[in-house]
Amino acid sequence: MLGEQQKQATMFHYIRMEDMVPENHLLRMVDKYIDFSFIREKVKHLYSHTGRPSIDPEVMLRMLIIGYLYGITSERRLCEELKMHIGYRWFTGLSLEDKVPDHSTFSKNRHQRFVENNIFQDIFDEIINQCFSEGLLTGKHLTVDSTYIRANASMKSLEPVVVDINSREYIAKLKEENPVDNRPWEPGIDYPNKGQKVSNATHWSKTDPDARMGRKSNKASTELYYSATYVMDNKSRIVVGTDIGGPDKRTDCNRAIEQIRKAKWRHRIDPKSLGADKGYSAGEFLNNLLNENIEPHIPIVKYKAHNHKGIYPREEFQHNKNSNTCICPAGKEMKYWGVHKHNRQHVYRASVNDCRPCLNKPSCTKDRARSLSFHIYEDAIKKAMQLNKTKEYRISQRKRKLIEELFGEAKEYMGLRVAKFRRMKFVKEQVLMTATAQNIKRMVKVLSRRGPLKEAMAGINTVYLLLIAVLQITIRLSRNIKKIRFGDQNLLIET
Repeated sequence: MLGEQQKQATMFHYIRMEDMVPENHLLRMVDKYIDFSFIREKVKHLYSHTGRPSIDPEVMLRMLIIGYLYGITSERRLCEELKMHIGYRWFTGLSLEDKVPDHSTFSKNRHQRFVENNIFQDIFDEIINQCFSEGLLTGKHLTVDSTYIRANASMKSLEPVVVDINSREYIAKLKEENPVDNRPWEPGIDYPNKGQKVSNATHWSKTDPDARMGRKSNKASTELYYSATYVMDNKSRIVVGTDIGGPDKRTDCNRAIEQIRKAKWRHRIDPKSLGADKGYSAGEFLNNLLNENIEPHIPIVKYKAHNHKGIYPREEFQHNKNSNTCICPAGKEMKYWGVHKHNRQHVYRASVNDCRPCLNKPSCTKDRARSLSFHIYEDAIKKAMQLNKTKEYRISQRKRKLIEELFGEAKEYMGLRVAKFRRMKFVKEQVLMTATAQNIKRMVKVLSRRGPLKEAMAGINTVYLLLIAVLQITIRLSRNIKKIRFGDQNLLIET
């Protein structure tokens, strides 16, 4: 007999919402292992002590986490999903009778209450602190990379920059305050003024003035982009630092070293190495890493030779550090000329009177006089090239693919391919919350696999670290003890 389902509305349903959520569901594990109660203290100072009670900020945070975990980029759609999804209601603490907050609540808080506060940065840092407390992070070996995020604006929205000063002064000021990619671009059918060359120094988008023109490769089309930088712990794939900016490699290096320094200060990590691609092989960035006692595991771009074939290489010249001069193979002195303002090279030049009668001139130079140039961070570049031959460098380069997987996950499943907001401060919120959601997924994945024995050992490790801290304080009060060994830890004291 052919059955038929009778659509008869039931007036009352006797169910427990918790029974409807599977035991291995992601939201159940997040609710079990992640503590979101910190949000009330973080935003307490932003609310008045009088008036009508607001929506619980923890409910708002849990709703945002749901949106980023499941790639729901529209907050209007997120509220609609929450009305129908029992699992979402259970995770946010809303019963079937409770009213779901309106989507405008997020916009009002974003543009009014949270606009001048680093609340999303605090949320990101708090999740990292919870990862540290669970013993998931080491912070010894890191990887950095950046990815393009297409801005929520069209190339048709470009308009000329209007300033009160003349164009030459404005471009010089723009380059000094905000280095950008000034390569000219030939617009296509997407730009109304064909044939006009535009750049980030001359045009901006009236829809999103913070977005910058760029392209992912030489064959790709030019679009408006932001650039998101991730600093990842190699062992756990936890993102320990992230920032947003324009699509320019020079600013990527600046953001990377800034995030590393912030992570060292905020989370008390001591990184030993940093892996990256060849885009981060700038001499200044390498020098900054070495100054931070971090080994740069970065491929060094091999440029063309500094001299023509058959001409004396730089190794044939001797550098005198005391007089800051170079001695040529013929024994003549080459004086220091200065730093080249474009390619940042130390330049040494010989005298024309010394080179003209020299018998070695055909093998030394084809110019009137020989000149030598050294990068201002030559020592840092040589050190990085030596590290490229080590086993640790090869390990870091293999680990580098993990950060590409994080970008792929964020773009494919969490909506980071296109910015859902406009203006840099709001796009930064999206990047921070995306990285927070990824850290939560990594955290609950590891903690859910821990058995009772592993959890007990994690507690023992916490006590072990506390004992080390107490011993360090005790030893610092003593002037007689120079070194003490506790387990496999060497505690050194300076007196």
